[in-house]
Amino acid sequence: MDMPKSFKLIVVYACLFIVLLSGCSNKQKVENADFSTFSSYSTTEKEALLPAAASIQNLTEDSINERYEKANSISYEDYSNIDNISYLVFLIKNDQSLYYGFTVAKQQKDEWELAYFEDYANEQDESVKITQFIGSYPDTEDQKFHVTSGYFNNDQIKQVILYYPESKVITINIGENQHGFVDININSDYSLTKIECKSDDGKTIYQKDYDKK
Repeated sequence: MDMPKSFKLIVVYACLFIVLLSGCSNKQKVENADFSTFSSYSTTEKEALLPAAASIQNLTEDSINERYEKANSISYEDYSNIDNISYLVFLIKNDQSLYYGFTVAKQQKDEWELAYFEDYANEQDESVKITQFIGSYPDTEDQKFHVTSGYFNNDQIKQVILYYPESKVITINIGENQHGFVDININSDYSLTKIECKSDDGKTIYQKDYDKK
């Protein structure tokens, strides 16, 4: 038996409404996701980032363009967001020299404000370049935070193990085509005691004991 035309229209509209609800739900999940580590991406792939990360990317690029006149290549390696403060690791090529660093920005309502822009020369004859940074937490005077960032010139590195005081150990898995990472310790000024970088098969490619001089 054929359904009345009006009933068919009601069914069609109901289906469209369900699809729209599903799309909104998925979008909300993406916007609220917390990507602590992802593979490297280029400046032409902004649409793949979280909205917050895209805003910080713009702040980072503005800072790079102010500092480097011949920056002709910018890539991003790692992103983390903790309590509305975001950290973005970048690599730039200025003329023929390579630099890496990180940006720290804080969300103020609908805007993001730059707190720190740190950059360092990347010596390609070193397989691993590690930098530790201690600063005042944005908008505070007595609260410190410690940032460990690094860049690998060795494609075999797939895992980083960071050792801090009081037996704190952080393991970071490195994604495909990823060469940089960032680790943040809030309300802490502890520095690394040791670092190990391993390959897929567990072989130690690089290690450094900071307690040994």
